[in-house]
Amino acid sequence: MSDDEVRVTFGWLARSALLVLWALVAWGGLLLLVSLGHAVSEGPWPALARLLPSHETSAWGWLNALAAGLALAVVCAAAGLWAWGRWARTAPKSEHSGE
Repeated sequence: MSDDEVRVTFGWLARSALLVLWALVAWGGLLLLVSLGHAVSEGPWPALARLLPSHETSAWGWLNALAAGLALAVVCAAAGLWAWGRWARTAPKSEHSGE
């Protein structure tokens, strides 16, 4: 294989992996939204406990737990970046430069 073929193949695999990752984040977000809906009627702990896999859980149960955790991590990272961006815009220039 030439360098160009390797680069194209790697780019295709990287884009496919990124698509799968974002699909997991979207699926986890849907699971969290459904759990939030159940939390209104059942309470937060029983609703979220269903997302945690037990000892006899199949691979789908573990994948659901992974997807929900991944979605929660993405939301926390996005909120942190948003807060940091707001702080960076409102802070005086002397705080940024370390003077």
